Amino acid sequence: MSVLDRVDAEYLPVIKLVPPIDLADIAAARTALQAVFAMAGTPDPHPGVDRSDHAIPNAPGAPDALMRLFRPRGVTGDLPGLVWIQGGGYVLTSANPDDVWCERIAHDLQCVVASVIWRRAPEHPFPAAHDDCFAALRWMVANAATLGVDAGRIVVGGASSGGGAAASVALRARDEGLPLRHQLLIYPMLDDRNATRSSHLVTDPELWNRSNNILAWQAYLGAAYGTDEVSPFAAPARASDLGGLAPATILTGELDLFVDENLAYAQRLLAADVPTEFHMYPAVHHGFDVHNPDGHQAKRMLADRDDALRRAFA
Repeated sequence: MSVLDRVDAEYLPVIKLVPPIDLADIAAARTALQAVFAMAGTPDPHPGVDRSDHAIPNAPGAPDALMRLFRPRGVTGDLPGLVWIQGGGYVLTSANPDDVWCERIAHDLQCVVASVIWRRAPEHPFPAAHDDCFAALRWMVANAATLGVDAGRIVVGGASSGGGAAASVALRARDEGLPLRHQLLIYPMLDDRNATRSSHLVTDPELWNRSNNILAWQAYLGAAYGTDEVSPFAAPARASDLGGLAPATILTGELDLFVDENLAYAQRLLAADVPTEFHMYPAVHHGFDVHNPDGHQAKRMLADRDDALRRAFA
């Protein structure tokens, strides 16, 4: 049975409109995705938000990490901070289509948002994207006073591979003693082993499916793929110890390829005494909120996302 037969009808028109992405040819997949972004258009910058681009110190021997900073215009004093990591299966985009969302969060929640422009695999395999994302958190903490950020109220968050990267940043922040208030993981890509029930369930070419997921992990992990050498900073589900991590919110869909690994990670966080909130939205797929943000389940998820941020920032 096709997963599409079970998807909420509110989302089917957009699913059928967007061209399928096939990572068997990553260059062609990137071109197809950019065409989708071009078709959607680029809204004008938010008049109430200032933005600036930064090249920041990275891991030794790595090029500077690239980041776009958003701050509500005219607001003084120390604000909470969000390090936001966009998705793309670690291979598809570093062009930052999340600018509109980052502007809205900065304006509506009165926070400083740092959006990471991470390097893509396979040209830049692990640890490139992880290092870029961790560099953004380290830079925000180190420069909190200059940026007008409260270093005690910093959240890391992301969607899809960005959610997986956010989880990996939370792991490293714990290990290196960096302050982190919360981790917001939206249908995160956590486990390279693809051994769960849901990882076998989604094969429809119109959705983020098993084939694309395996190809994305192979591109990101390189020679380590399929071995016991995969780092938890690449695939957080591989971490043996989740104790002492920042509290987590995990949001996912019932028909998402990642739902089982997301639930398993939430259960392991709870078992490690990490405060964790888990939401699963019925009859929706990976990226459902992007496909139709006005759909009923998308509205629920977006409200839960913003509520998690408000509580973490409080």
